[in-house]
Amino acid sequence: MAGILGIGQNTYTNWKKSLQDKRKGSSHPNNAKYSNEERQQALEALLLNPDMSPSELQAKYLDEYEVYLGSVKWLYRLLEEIMCNNKRGTDKSKNNDDSVERRTLVATAPKQVLVWDITYLYKTNPQGEYYYLYAVMDLYSRKMIHWEVHDIQSAEIAAKFIEKAVEKVGFIKGDNSIIRADGRNTDIYGRVLELHSDNGAPMRGSTMVAKCLELGISCTYNRPRHSNDNAHMEASFRLLKHGHEVVIPQSFDTLSDARAWVDKYYNWYNNIHRHSGICYITPSECFDGKGDEIMSRRNKIIEKFFENHKKQKALVEATDKIKQWQMPKNAVVMPFYSKRSKIKNKIRATKMDSSEFAMVGKEKMLKAEERKSFPFLPQSPSFSLKKCEFIHKYKSDVTN
Repeated sequence: MAGILGIGQNTYTNWKKSLQDKRKGSSHPNNAKYSNEERQQALEALLLNPDMSPSELQAKYLDEYEVYLGSVKWLYRLLEEIMCNNKRGTDKSKNNDDSVERRTLVATAPKQVLVWDITYLYKTNPQGEYYYLYAVMDLYSRKMIHWEVHDIQSAEIAAKFIEKAVEKVGFIKGDNSIIRADGRNTDIYGRVLELHSDNGAPMRGSTMVAKCLELGISCTYNRPRHSNDNAHMEASFRLLKHGHEVVIPQSFDTLSDARAWVDKYYNWYNNIHRHSGICYITPSECFDGKGDEIMSRRNKIIEKFFENHKKQKALVEATDKIKQWQMPKNAVVMPFYSKRSKIKNKIRATKMDSSEFAMVGKEKMLKAEERKSFPFLPQSPSFSLKKCEFIHKYKSDVTN
């Protein structure tokens, strides 16, 4: 029948299952579920906020105007229609194909894990020299707890800086009865406050280590040459240097200019910026524990919208795509294992040498290639390379 109709066998099989046209760009029920007024309202919102993603924009209108613009996917389709769905940001995209085995450092609420780092800010004169921005962030809420700008980076400055940050969090070293035998403080949530950073000299300096022991906090560090181990802090610096909302100057004339701009930026970051990692609420709102209340209010607005749009509600329920806003359960700092280490661990686990492991990998590759060429063959694990005789015979019959 497929040959008579002039279509492929897969297309014919799909048509037998459903007459709905699922080709890209074809008209389907979702395209017509919003009125012209709602479409115009969404377009205006998108065009008036070019630096906001549809998810962030939807959250903003739910919180500030109590208006549901529409589903995020529909907003993306509108951007595609007006050819405005381009990548935001100034840096080039990178290939993030990394392995996924990791050890974890988990924060399930604010004031459990702090991450910090130091980055460069360019001086105007002399060129090639820098100011140094020290910043510490609460991992779960993404709120920037404390920041300072200095002419140099040193363990002494870092120790004083971290002490101020810990005081701002409200973590005060308790009595001796609260301190564990190893000197760590457990007066918040009955657990140790974790401080994570990279392996820079100020972080590992003797003055800094001594200060952390004095405060009773636990320090963890990146592995060498693995910046992704402190991904949340690196991402915050990326926004600082490549963001569009508060544009960073190319260089700073004086230290006071740099400090003034950083104060302005982090005021915006903590109190205005809607962070994607915490459901597009501000870090200050998350740090203050207002996240669940905001999520509940958003969900009520969406429910009210669907009550006035019965057909759309039925369609969304049929596809099981109703989005419920919910705060993330945790935030995680985790180092990446390299693919080479992953393979070595497998070799050790199976107690085989590298040559045997290579042969196993080659057999798997050959099996996969044969299955691609001959999909009618059995797909069970019992299929072995010994059946290749049948395949070669089949090939020779076809060519003859």
